[in-house]
Amino acid sequence: MRIRTALGTLPLAAVVAGCGLTGPAAYGTDERTVTAEVGEEFTLEVPASPALGENWYLAEPRPDSAVLRYEGRGEDTEGGDEGVTGSGDGTQHFDFTAVAPGRTTVKLLYCPHGLCHSAAEVTASPSPGGTASPRPVTTAAGTATPDDTDNPTYYLYTITVR
Repeated sequence: MRIRTALGTLPLAAVVAGCGLTGPAAYGTDERTVTAEVGEEFTLEVPASPALGENWYLAEPRPDSAVLRYEGRGEDTEGGDEGVTGSGDGTQHFDFTAVAPGRTTVKLLYCPHGLCHSAAEVTASPSPGGTASPRPVTTAAGTATPDDTDNPTYYLYTITVR
């Protein structure tokens, strides 16, 4: 078991001892409007199975750094059968800190089935002839989930810092 907090990963014993730390708020693909207070840390947590070629990337344009600081990304995997590739569930997370009042957008790119290996690859993939031939990319509607598509898809999060 892993609990993410502002202090990093805490051992299970610290959690059981009743320290009360629960970590930053986490928002999935179903919550794309986030309101945070200055200084608040939060996570955008999305379903992923990197072993099956399913990954997420922070895309351009990046969020306004005067409003929101990007702290980094990571992934967690759970369960699955030992020795069976892709048999567990997983999540990827993008961590942020609200730094000043304002509004900005976080743009995450969902890449299923190994169709892309970076956000830059999707936005400008040159063909062998040297001309731009971007992969078809859609922007998810407010209720769409990664299960709804087999194509690279942008997920837009509106972040308001008070």
